[in-house]
Amino acid sequence: MDLQQLPPLTALRAFAAAAQAGSVVGAADRLNVTHSAVSHQLRLIESWLGCKLFDRHAAGVTLTDAGRRLFASTARALDDIGQVCADIRGQRPATALTLACPGSFMLQWLIPRLDDFEARHPQVVLNLQTGSDLGRLRAGHIDALVYCGRGTHPREVSEILLADNDIGPICTPAQAKTLARPRDVLSHALLGTESYPAGWAIWAQANGLDAARLRPRRSFGQWVYMIQAAIAGLGVGIAPSVLVREELAQARIAAPLGFVPSGDRISLCVLRRRAQEPAIAALADWLGTLHGQPAAG
Repeated sequence: MDLQQLPPLTALRAFAAAAQAGSVVGAADRLNVTHSAVSHQLRLIESWLGCKLFDRHAAGVTLTDAGRRLFASTARALDDIGQVCADIRGQRPATALTLACPGSFMLQWLIPRLDDFEARHPQVVLNLQTGSDLGRLRAGHIDALVYCGRGTHPREVSEILLADNDIGPICTPAQAKTLARPRDVLSHALLGTESYPAGWAIWAQANGLDAARLRPRRSFGQWVYMIQAAIAGLGVGIAPSVLVREELAQARIAAPLGFVPSGDRISLCVLRRRAQEPAIAALADWLGTLHGQPAAG
């Protein structure tokens, strides 16, 4: 082994972190050092090699051909070193992932199932944040996000479909007895949400009703608040099926008219270059397997 052929290890770590995060800021966060320290190490390794490893742009950094070659080798080597060190120390290192998702999805679907994820993947620590900003994913501030919508994404973002976002009226079991046909909702106070104002219009179109007649009497900031209002009997709400599965299973609410496709999708978004990382792949597999199943308990 000729150690003279190797660049400084600190510079290699900074390079690997920047390649993984896609930005200098993200690399600094991962290494718990300053932005300028990472930039210095990147300049050092590029000078040592005599070539550019990154193309710099406003959104962050992308690997050059030389950078991709080096990262493929460096990532394997650093992973191997980490595993051997963990074995010597008698423990496996935990991998922390930061997942961002809409607040209602987090409260209604994700949190009730976290214990299952932790039981299946004890070496992955899942940190949760609210939001659905792809810019934070691309900048490396988060590792993955749950997306609800129908838009297109940049090429560097890989999207894993979890479910179609079906929606339908929800109400108390007592109110459900008065909802035999779609037009029966017209005799009830309707509940809506500011986070998805088109909900009633989409459902009306699918059922041949005049959307102008389905104007919510009350509107709430997020799905989770509207669902609680429906449980309290304040009116008939419109909600995604995925967010009310536990309430339906427990007969806290009813969906007498079923659910219809909204045209939106629920998916997991990750950076394409990171999609095969073991922790991210485990998260994607778990979400894909459990989506549609009631939480345990």
